[in-house]
Amino acid sequence: MNDLEKQNSLIAAEADEILNALGLLRMLNKYGKPIPWGSYALGLMTWRDLDIYLETNVMSEGRFFELGSDVVAILKPQRMHYRNELIARTPGNPLGLYWGIYVTRNEFPEEWKIDVWAIDSAQLRNHAKQFADLKEAIGTKHKAAILAIKNNYYKHPEYRRGFTSMEIYHVVIEKGIKNVEEFEEWLLAEKGISS
Repeated sequence: MNDLEKQNSLIAAEADEILNALGLLRMLNKYGKPIPWGSYALGLMTWRDLDIYLETNVMSEGRFFELGSDVVAILKPQRMHYRNELIARTPGNPLGLYWGIYVTRNEFPEEWKIDVWAIDSAQLRNHAKQFADLKEAIGTKHKAAILAIKNNYYKHPEYRRGFTSMEIYHVVIEKGIKNVEEFEEWLLAEKGISS
């Protein structure tokens, strides 16, 4: 196991603590079916970012704020951001309600960002198929390259604005990008973004 794989395991263990020992999954179960997603589910964690879809076909704003209150009770976040994408309909975002949760705790060396999206079953089915296909395509073959690139770029000022983790996954899989240097060339050529 290389250093980035060890880092992934360490960060995933912290995520497990948030989900299980601190009780986030148990609490979310009161509101729907929580499904950890993203880099946690792919085994590609390079920074403390946990994505969770909460499958529910009935979620009012009032109920979602009750959920937010429960998050505050168990995680003690220093800040939370709310979005109603049923109204905003931002391209690329799910149609649902969102909490962006920022948690700093003594047992973790850095701040955690936790995204909770309440979405309906139809959207989740669509996302689940795409996610399963992505996970299969990454396999073990592409993990080392993806971990190296994400680790190098997650603090870049354009990360999540000018390019995303999903784009990193796809260029590694589809264009055969094998390392940070090749991704740097692709990023400059395709996006006009320099390192």
